[in-house]
Amino acid sequence: MVASKSSAQSGRPYGTSGPYVKDLIPPNVGSGPHRKNVQARTLGVWIALTFTALGIFFQEYVDIGPKHKAAALGLIFPGAGYLASANVLSGILFVAAETDRLVAAASKKEDDEELSLESLRKLQFLFDQAFQSLDDWSGFTIVDQYQTAALRYQIYQMMFVLGLYQSTYAPNAHGYINEAFQRVIERSLTQKVLNFWKWERLTGKFSLDWDPVKKDNIMVTGFLLQGVMLYTANTGDKRYTKPGSLVFNIDDKHTYRYNLHDLQETLVRQWSVSPYCLISCEPNWIYVMCNLQGMTGAVLYDRVFGTKSTEVLLPIFEESLNTNFTETSGSVLTIRSELTGFTIPGLCGAAGDLAAIMMGCGPLRNFSRRLWAIIRNETVQFDSKTKEVSLTGLVGADKIDAGNYRSNECAMYTQLAIAAGEYGDEELKEACVRKFEKAWGVKTAPTGSQHLDPDNASCLMNQAALTAAIIRPGAYHRMVQKGPSETALRGPILSRVPYPGVLIAKARSHTSEDLELVLYPSADAGVFDLGISRLAPGQTYSYLDKTVKADKDGAGPVKFLLCVHG
Repeated sequence: MVASKSSAQSGRPYGTSGPYVKDLIPPNVGSGPHRKNVQARTLGVWIALTFTALGIFFQEYVDIGPKHKAAALGLIFPGAGYLASANVLSGILFVAAETDRLVAAASKKEDDEELSLESLRKLQFLFDQAFQSLDDWSGFTIVDQYQTAALRYQIYQMMFVLGLYQSTYAPNAHGYINEAFQRVIERSLTQKVLNFWKWERLTGKFSLDWDPVKKDNIMVTGFLLQGVMLYTANTGDKRYTKPGSLVFNIDDKHTYRYNLHDLQETLVRQWSVSPYCLISCEPNWIYVMCNLQGMTGAVLYDRVFGTKSTEVLLPIFEESLNTNFTETSGSVLTIRSELTGFTIPGLCGAAGDLAAIMMGCGPLRNFSRRLWAIIRNETVQFDSKTKEVSLTGLVGADKIDAGNYRSNECAMYTQLAIAAGEYGDEELKEACVRKFEKAWGVKTAPTGSQHLDPDNASCLMNQAALTAAIIRPGAYHRMVQKGPSETALRGPILSRVPYPGVLIAKARSHTSEDLELVLYPSADAGVFDLGISRLAPGQTYSYLDKTVKADKDGAGPVKFLLCVHG
C-alpha cells in the first residue's frame, strides 16, 4: 500500500490516506482478540519446540549422530533438517522466499435490461456444456480436485452465471434455462466432483466419516447453497426442499441424501458456534471466500423462506471479517489457520480483494464497497483517453490462472471486469474485456457459441469472462437482496422453448399480465414451437397479429409457432 500519492489519472489522493478510509475502513480492523490469543498460544508452543530442537542439535553430552540432530530441527518447521545438510534445497528455499517478497455509471431500469447477441453467443457455450451427458467433461479444466482448479468450482460458477442471467434478463423464461440449471446441480453432486472429500477427511482429519454436509465442508455446502438458492429464488420451484432431493455421491458405496433446508441448517449451526464465526473448509483452514459464498446463500434463503438467521449472524460475521480477516489497510486476508491463528503471508494481493468484492456484494455491500474503493484507487491504472488499463502491486497468486495454476498476467482482468461492471464503471470493464480477449483469443464453436481459447485460459477464466459479459451495475447485489420483481414472478412464463434453436435475450413481465420476449436463433433462422404458461384462466392474449386463449385453469402451456431470426 502507498501511504500517500496523487493519481495521475484523476488527480485524487489514494492509498491509505484516501477519502474512503474514514468512511469505509472501521477503526477495529485487525484487532480480533480470539485470533491474537490463538496466535500467542501457537507462538508459545513453537518457541518451546524451537529451544528444544536447538538444544538437541547443539548439545555435546550425548552423541546422537548427525541424522538425529538434523531430524531434531524438524521441530522448528517441517523439513528444517534439510537446512543442516549440504544440499541445494536449502538454497532454493531461501531464494524462493526472497522471490516471494519481491515478487459507477448509471444502470438501465431493471425492466429494460436486454442481453446483446454477442453476449448470448458467449452464454450459449455454457448451455452447450450444461446439456452434455454427465460423463462428458468436454470444455472443463481437469487438474486436481482439491484447490481452486477443482471441477466443483467450475460447476458452481455455472450456477452463479445462470442465476445472474435469469434474474437480470429472463426472469419469465423457464424452459431450457431451468433444465440447464437442474443438470448443472446434478453434475455438482456426482462422484467425480465429490470423491475428493473422502481423501480430504482421511488425510486431514483421519476420519472415515465421509458425510460431505455435516461439518467442515463449506467449500461444497456454502457454494451449493448459493447455487441452489439462486435457482429456487428465480423460479419459485421448491423441488430441492423435498427430503433427500440432493444426493451427494462420494463413491459407489457412499451416498448421502440431504435437501436445501439441511444445507442452511448445517451452515448456520457451524457459524453460530465458531469463535471466528467463519468456519473452516480445508481441514483447519478458514477461507474468507468460501464463507462469503455460503453467507450469500444463507441471505438468499432467509429472503425466500422468510427466516431470520442471517439477521443475527451477519453483524457478528462482519465484525469477525474486520477484526480477524482484514489488514489495517482495509484489504482482506483470504485465509487463516483455525489451529494456529496465522495466515499465509504473500499468498495473494489484489486477487483476494477482487474476489471478495463480488462474493461479498450480496450480503455485505459496505464491505464490498470498501474493497472496490481500495482496488480502484490503489491498484488500477486506467487512462480514460487511450482506454489502456493495468494493475500494480500484484503478488503471488495474483499472477496465475486459478483454474489451471499456470502463470497468467491477464487472469486478474476478468475479476476486475466483473467488479467494474457491478459498480458501474463500464469504460473500465470494457477495457479489461478487450485486454484479456486480445491476449487469450476467442474461439467460435460449430454451434455458433463463443469462448476463450482453452489453450490460453481455463474453464474458470472463461466463466469469469462470461460473468463480466452479462453483469450490469448493481445486478449481483440486486439478485441476492431483491431478486426478480413481484410482477415478473407472478406473470406469464416462457415454459417451452427449444435448445438448440432459440436464444433468449429478454423475457420479462412488466404487469403480471404481459410478457415481453426478445429472441434470437442459436443457429439458422426458423419457425419454432414455443409455449407460454402461468396465464389468466380463459384469457385471450395477442402476439404480433395473432391471438391465443388460455385454458380454463391457465396452468397448461399455450403453444404457438413463431419465426425467430437474427
